[in-house]
Amino acid sequence: MARKYRYYALIGVPDTLDDPHAVVRVGGEFDESFTTNLEWARTDLMNRIEWGRDDYEVVEISEKDAKRFEKTQARRVAEVRKRDGY
Repeated sequence: MARKYRYYALIGVPDTLDDPHAVVRVGGEFDESFTTNLEWARTDLMNRIEWGRDDYEVVEISEKDAKRFEKTQARRVAEVRKRDGY
């Protein structure tokens, strides 16, 4: 049976829902965020927010929105690599 994930955008002061700081998915064995390695990897971001260690607004988003963030993250990584000469 396929896993049923829920997705959350993490929005800080300079971020928007269309361009969030990060996206986290929950519902698997552990929480995962879509990283700058362009893969879903284990994260403690939601716990850090819950414990007051990080201050982001948490907004539930659709799987479609999470897929769009994957493209946003890929664009960000490409821009940094180009800027830094990689």
